[in-house]
Amino acid sequence: MPLPATSKKCVAKAVTLCSVSGRCTSPSIGWKKSSRSMPGTQTLPPQLVQDLASEGFGVVRPHNAPVVLVPFTLPGEVVEITITRRKRQLWYGQAVAWHRRSPHRVEPHCGDFGRCGGCRWQMMDYPYQLHYKQRFVQQAFSHLGHLTVEVPPVVPSPLVWHYRNKAEYTFGEDPPGHLLLGFHPRGDFARVLDLTACQIVPPAFEAVRRTVLAQARLKGLRAYHPLRHKGLLRQLIVRGTEDRLIAFLSLADDRPDVALDLLGPVQASLPLLAGFGYFHNPKRNDSLTDLNPIPLAGDTRLEFCVDGLQYELGIQDFFQVNLPQAENLLRWIRERLPPRCTVLYDLYGGVGFFGVGLADRAEKVVLVEKLPQAVRSAEANFRRNRHRFPTTTWQTYTGALEDLTQVALTPPPGSVAIVDPPREGLHPTVRKALRTLPFEEIFYVSCHPATQARDLADLQEAYQIVAVQPFDLFPHTTSVENIAHLRRIKRPTF
Repeated sequence: MPLPATSKKCVAKAVTLCSVSGRCTSPSIGWKKSSRSMPGTQTLPPQLVQDLASEGFGVVRPHNAPVVLVPFTLPGEVVEITITRRKRQLWYGQAVAWHRRSPHRVEPHCGDFGRCGGCRWQMMDYPYQLHYKQRFVQQAFSHLGHLTVEVPPVVPSPLVWHYRNKAEYTFGEDPPGHLLLGFHPRGDFARVLDLTACQIVPPAFEAVRRTVLAQARLKGLRAYHPLRHKGLLRQLIVRGTEDRLIAFLSLADDRPDVALDLLGPVQASLPLLAGFGYFHNPKRNDSLTDLNPIPLAGDTRLEFCVDGLQYELGIQDFFQVNLPQAENLLRWIRERLPPRCTVLYDLYGGVGFFGVGLADRAEKVVLVEKLPQAVRSAEANFRRNRHRFPTTTWQTYTGALEDLTQVALTPPPGSVAIVDPPREGLHPTVRKALRTLPFEEIFYVSCHPATQARDLADLQEAYQIVAVQPFDLFPHTTSVENIAHLRRIKRPTF
């Protein structure tokens, strides 16, 4: 649909002014009712999408109105927008008509794209995704951390589709009461979408999901309702690769017979399902970290090979979901490690991905992890790979790192720390310990550049940033992993 002449002038002026000043100062072009909008809603006439926000929304800056965030739009596109939600300083909208499309727009692979809460960027070509992920890291460092760091291009994922080695599906019901098994719409954890086929997990995962759903429907089972707290079926967790899988159900009642009825036929028809079990979760939240998995059949432990190392883990243990790219993370740190560390500290260590993977470069490895089952897996992984580092010793601490800094962190000269915290970043107590304790170098691995930038700003009085490198572990999402290599600043002695 071509732009009217008056709109063309407004858009052209907006493009010119935005490219010069970085902000939109186009004249007001008013509000209008749209035949596409719901009664009582308002629609903006054609507007230029100027940028992408860190959560992946297109950014529109109308004149005499707050900034509008619009999902599934790309910079340079001109769209009509229906306003769906208003805050005082920020509005949200939905594109209802395109007057100009970006050359970076592509056809999504997934039939559920736009409804599912997972991927946000399948409509964007992959090089453009990497461009904006690099920009997000650069903006976090420059604007939030006030750090003078040049962020290099993002390392692309070796796999762009079917890269995840773990999926957590949720049971739900549609309004007529039909059982569903899929993912939530974004921001709506009370509803579940009936998927066609997820394109970022291996096809075998989808075979497990479809078989379990068919069996549950056949038996007339009901989904657990997160608001009414009634029903039985909560989640299906599938983990593994195309060669070997494990699967667990999460049930509101202690019903091993149901898990056997639903997962037994899967194992019979899909031999690569090595083992299965269930969780009894009577709580009002879906977290499984504080529950014990109950094995029912076969071998419910997995083994992943990364850079020649063997890692054993269970259904609950945290592990990087993109194995080929996880190998690149490990190699990047290895290339920058000193030839031999006195002690290598693996903080927020999980099952020992970094500690085991780099143990041959240290005289001793100290791992600190909050979850007891992860620590047990880490110790097993150290023993499993012992032949790779026969002279390296190993020590673990179980508990929250912020509670153990005085006990676990006693680095002798020549020590290096690898920190891989959750999205919220480093606890203030941990930041203080890292500033004051004599670590020679720190490798900070982060899945959230904003909190990483905050933490690095707090550490810069003691460390200089030697290098940073973003990696794409999650194609078609806005998430990006970033590593910062820090080296302690040598103070002159008098």
